[in-house]
Amino acid sequence: MNLITDPWIPVRGASGKSRLISPLQLLDEDDPPLELDAIRPDFNVALAQFLVGLMQWLAPDDEAEWRRIAQGQERPELERLREIVHCFQFDSGPRRFMQDMDFEPDEAGDLSALLLEAPGGKTLRDNTDLFVKRSEGTTMSLPVVAQALLTLQINAPAGGQGHRTSVRGGGPVSMLLWPAKLGGRATPLWRKLWINTLVLEGGEPRLEVVFPWMAPCLTSEGGRDVHTCLAEQPPSDIEQALLCYFATPRRIRLHFEPDGVCTLTGQRGPCATGMETRNYGANYRSELFQHPLSPYYMEKAGGFLPAHVRETGFTYADWLLTCEDSGQIRMPRALRTERLGMELRAQLPVDPVWASGFAMDNMKCLAWHEVRFRHLDLDEERKAVVLHEVRAWLDGVDHVRRELSRQLRLAWGASGSGDTSVAERELFSRTEEAFHQMVGELAAMDGVSEQQRMQCHQDMRRRWQRQLAGVALQLFQQHAERGDAAEASVQALERVALAHRSLSQAVHGGLAKKLGLVTPAAKAGRATGTRRKEKAA
Repeated sequence: MNLITDPWIPVRGASGKSRLISPLQLLDEDDPPLELDAIRPDFNVALAQFLVGLMQWLAPDDEAEWRRIAQGQERPELERLREIVHCFQFDSGPRRFMQDMDFEPDEAGDLSALLLEAPGGKTLRDNTDLFVKRSEGTTMSLPVVAQALLTLQINAPAGGQGHRTSVRGGGPVSMLLWPAKLGGRATPLWRKLWINTLVLEGGEPRLEVVFPWMAPCLTSEGGRDVHTCLAEQPPSDIEQALLCYFATPRRIRLHFEPDGVCTLTGQRGPCATGMETRNYGANYRSELFQHPLSPYYMEKAGGFLPAHVRETGFTYADWLLTCEDSGQIRMPRALRTERLGMELRAQLPVDPVWASGFAMDNMKCLAWHEVRFRHLDLDEERKAVVLHEVRAWLDGVDHVRRELSRQLRLAWGASGSGDTSVAERELFSRTEEAFHQMVGELAAMDGVSEQQRMQCHQDMRRRWQRQLAGVALQLFQQHAERGDAAEASVQALERVALAHRSLSQAVHGGLAKKLGLVTPAAKAGRATGTRRKEKAA
């Protein structure tokens, strides 16, 4: 199978029917592909990134030409992908897509290890695979195993000594500009992919750099990393961007059979039946890359690292990652919509950002998360004002979240321990609608004086305080009667009452201080002081 010319990508067309296509068929007009339609959501996101990578290969270094294609006036030259067909052989030949064909062959292991949630070696040895069971004898059809291999290489978590993580570490956040409609009409898949590419310079990319499986593996014994290996001729901007999509940190070789039944789909045909792995694959140091689809944050040491999905998943607090460029956060380059032009920006729907990723605990997969985020389309000056105010709101909700967690644990038992993640998620979910409504009001505020704006900001902060305080106290009452508090002993009831009082103080006086609210007493004090000065004069 060749991943450029053969159909292996599951899509849903305008007719609503699903089918497999090759990348060369993205422009089909009989039943235009609208969405990816894999059997797993993580496969869909991996496929989207793979196809964005191919589109990035085609993207011109001329902004005007790029924008004409983004606006649908022209089409990308998909036939140019035939130039790199030989780089995408999958199940035959001396060089195979995202596989290492150079190490000495050995006995194949089970194919289920390609799936990120599959139990690891220690879990199997300790017989602790209680919820996600081991699956021996897994077989996958060629399209499915290609999707699984791609997904693992893109998201590769820590995997034991020398088993390297992805170019963004384990469990990276991916954010794509993915509008279901543009100007009220369904967006073809190829346009969704194209608007996530960048206009970059750097000449003709070297195949052995951007498609690492086309050369012997840049192994990492002795702490070597990819940049060290390529130091004589460092990657150009376009090579760096392409490498983000096609990086191959894991040394894997698949074993194939001409006929079998896919364990995941039940389809019969050519299948992969096993895989071999080796350690010390390519070491992609995350701080040396800036993936076009990932937000980055400033670490304590002073460098930028890719954001990862938290255990509790996405909340509206993560919305800042989609729109802030500052000394602390860098939004994904693909989400910078000014490059689209005013006409196309005006056609974007309310929630065009598709965010997703695995929450990981080292090498353990906790959950898959994905969400839609709203888009903030303002000029830089107004955007800065909005984000400054929103950061204050988010500081407020973080203050409430920490206090709710602390007081619930105190209410549950004298030890002050317990898992409050459910209550924390509910705090965000119950205040999400109010948050987005207020952001919309703030973004629409224009043509007002500085004094009026400051007064509006104070009023909105008071609304936000009331919203957070009400929800936090409701959640406390809902969750407090757990642990020995459920026994209704005098000591437990006293402890719950004390925790409730402490939380009430935190979400009223403490939160008001956190939000910088001017209290009536403070106003009166300032007014009195002013009158005294006037009398003295």
